[in-house]
Amino acid sequence: MHRVIQHTTPSVLMLLLIIGVGLHIIVDTQNAYCSDDQWQEIGQNEGITLYRSVNETEGILPFKAVAELDIPYDKIIMALVDAERKPDWAPKLKAIAIHSQITTNRFEYSEYYKTPWPFKDREFLLIGTVIYERDRVVFSAVNSENKSLAKKDHLTANIQELSFTVTPISVTRTKVAFAFSGDLGGWIPAFVKTIIQKRWPVRFIQALSNYVADNDQLETNRYRSLDKAALEVPDAIF
Repeated sequence: MHRVIQHTTPSVLMLLLIIGVGLHIIVDTQNAYCSDDQWQEIGQNEGITLYRSVNETEGILPFKAVAELDIPYDKIIMALVDAERKPDWAPKLKAIAIHSQITTNRFEYSEYYKTPWPFKDREFLLIGTVIYERDRVVFSAVNSENKSLAKKDHLTANIQELSFTVTPISVTRTKVAFAFSGDLGGWIPAFVKTIIQKRWPVRFIQALSNYVADNDQLETNRYRSLDKAALEVPDAIF
């Protein structure tokens, strides 16, 4: 049995932000890094299932992490779109700048990440979108071509895929899937890439979960202004 949860749909969508994460385009099932059969499970870390790409190429860092959280899906959305407070919990994230609103649900923005010495800090200069589908919400992003917005003292990452999918599996429980592949820019030792693949997505999901659990006031004007659609929630009781 499913319950359809209705959301108001305001005519004007204010600023919103990813993930990542943030993170926006609907995952293309034809993409080599998105299709489920292109990922191989490599184990679990603290209840989070990790995957590696079966088509890894030199210079590209891919990872995927999937978890089920005892959190209502809408609270996860609230936290992800609160750009101002995302640096308070997202690992290594220093700041976020939203450069422009392209359409009601599409934005150009930068995320700035701290990298340990001697590596240069990274910037993700992206165009991000949030899409409400029938049974899930997809945050995704692609590279922005407006390189004039990039900071000169940061290396700019080049992403192939960036998505964070939020799927309710009950009224109080949610499945999240975090997938990424791209070139972080500059030279990074192989052992550092391995650490990033195995630890960073786990830390991100854990930090998000803890942040939501510790904060009662998650709903913001930005969340209320999202252009939402009805979403089906499995096993809901009328």
